[in-house]
Amino acid sequence: MNDAVKRICGALNRQGKPCKVAPMLGKERCRLHGGKTPAKQNSGQSNRAFRHGLYSAALTQAEKAVWLTTPTGNVDDEIRMCKIWLARALALDSAISQDPHSMSNKSGLVLSEIRQSSSGDSKSTDVITRRPDTIARINMLLGRIAQLEKTRSDLIDSQAEHGDADGMPLPWVD
Repeated sequence: MNDAVKRICGALNRQGKPCKVAPMLGKERCRLHGGKTPAKQNSGQSNRAFRHGLYSAALTQAEKAVWLTTPTGNVDDEIRMCKIWLARALALDSAISQDPHSMSNKSGLVLSEIRQSSSGDSKSTDVITRRPDTIARINMLLGRIAQLEKTRSDLIDSQAEHGDADGMPLPWVD
């Protein structure tokens, strides 16, 4: 076989010179430089190099479809979203407060624990539910809205002070 056509691994060895061993069949590298590694072993969740993680695990298929096209950087949109969450939390708190001790009021109940016990011949299963801490959620959202309003105010002040080269408003302020 002609040396000019002969394929080589090409990976750098410990001396910093290209490896001259032929690659494995169907591979780009020799067995010593990764040719034996199964395809895609070094990608994905096995080495924690996956593209979607914390957020995408909680997204529905419909939300994943619009995830990358959702605009970011607009403080007003963030404020609106927090106000929607605040309205939901207030509605849930109101529904819970109507009659919190009534057995028929199941508003906001979340499964907390399932206990199974057996004593003698009888077995029992207890389902423990709890209500979310809506007051803490409301306080957190009010704090987030205040923080976003302050950021919005600072951005407007900065825009008024420094302006923009073409006279257009900055993208994060409506």
